[in-house]
Order: sequence, then structure tokens, then C-alpha cells
Amino acid sequence: MKVLVVTEIRLYREGVADLLRALPDVSAVASASTAASAVSAARRQECDVALLDMSMSAPVETIASLVTSRPALRVVVLGVPEQGPQVVACAEAGVYGYVSRDAGFEDVAGALRSAARGEVACSGRVAAELIQHISRQARSRPVAAAFLALTRREREVLRLIQSDMSNKEIARALDLQLSTVKNHVHNVLAKCGATARAEITGVLEQPEVQYIEGPVPLG
Repeated sequence: MKVLVVTEIRLYREGVADLLRALPDVSAVASASTAASAVSAARRQECDVALLDMSMSAPVETIASLVTSRPALRVVVLGVPEQGPQVVACAEAGVYGYVSRDAGFEDVAGALRSAARGEVACSGRVAAELIQHISRQARSRPVAAAFLALTRREREVLRLIQSDMSNKEIARALDLQLSTVKNHVHNVLAKCGATARAEITGVLEQPEVQYIEGPVPLG
């Protein structure tokens, strides 16, 4: 693989590059100290992966520039905090791997190899941060109005679901058969584009919600 090392610290840049050149699966190593020189080197050398130091100026913008200019390039960031907004910002910019500040060279080499194979390398903490971000985004995303057209009964069932009532409790409250309640719950979740009760919290407050009488096609 061809590797690009991007950091403003010359001693660090040269030292990491020398270590990488000694690896049997590394065919070439380029280095750069700025975003502009990194983009130029990545294109010129046709680099496969880049190791980018997060302590440099505007690292996230540099990642985005590299990925935009050479889409085939997989970027691994070094020294990123394992929790916080930078984790998400790097993911949105297009990184393929995260290496913590206390990692050793073997960790760096492993992350670069994983990225070259198209696999994302990160710690459990980084993965948890990314999953939590996706979950927060999903909960806050408005549901399309077409899937919120609920009958009056489905609206009643939805309110009781959001009151943490079980199917049996809903059946008693509405004087319905348990099987009927299960059907209503299934329909409500489907129309809201959800797979679990927890995902429909706050649906009734969405301005897109429509209430109609009669059956509603699900798609």
C-alpha cells in the first residue's frame, strides 16, 4: 500500500515515514505538512491511505479536502479524542479509522491496513460515540407525513403506548381484544417507520401528523 503521512511536525513526520517504509506491505510513503501539499501528494503518488495528525491546523477540513480530491484515499486520524464532537466531525468528513493518542506504532500500522482493506478501525469508545450520534439523529428526524396518517383508534393506541402502557393494559383501557390491540400497535409502528415503541416518543407532537378516519395504505 502507498501511505501519506500528514502532520505539521517535521520530526514526527519523518520518523513515522521511516517506520512505515520498513513495513513489508508498504510500497511507498509520501509526507506533507499542509492541506494543500497533502492533496497534491495524495494525487501525485496515488496514495491508498493517509495518516493524519489531529493536532495540525484545521484537521477536519484537511480530511474533507483529501477525500474530495481523491475519493479512493482512506484517511486514518491519529490523536483524536475518543469521545466528543471531533469523533463525529471526522466521520462526517470521511475518515476510515481512528487511532488514540496513547496508541503504539503497531496500532497505527493495523489501522492503516484495515483502512486499505476498506474496513473502519476504531476503539469501542469511538464506535459507541458514533452509534449514539446516529441514534440521536434518528430520534430527532421528522417522520414523513405520509406515514403519520393515523385513524382515531390508532391515535388512541399511540397515546397509550407513549404512556408506557403494555398491550394488555391498552386492551383493558380501550375495552378491546388483546389481538386487536396487537394489530393496532403493529400498524402504528409501521406507519411511523419504527420497529420499537421507544422510537415513536414525541410523534404526536410532530406538526406533520395527520388524523383521518378509515384504513390508510402503508406504502
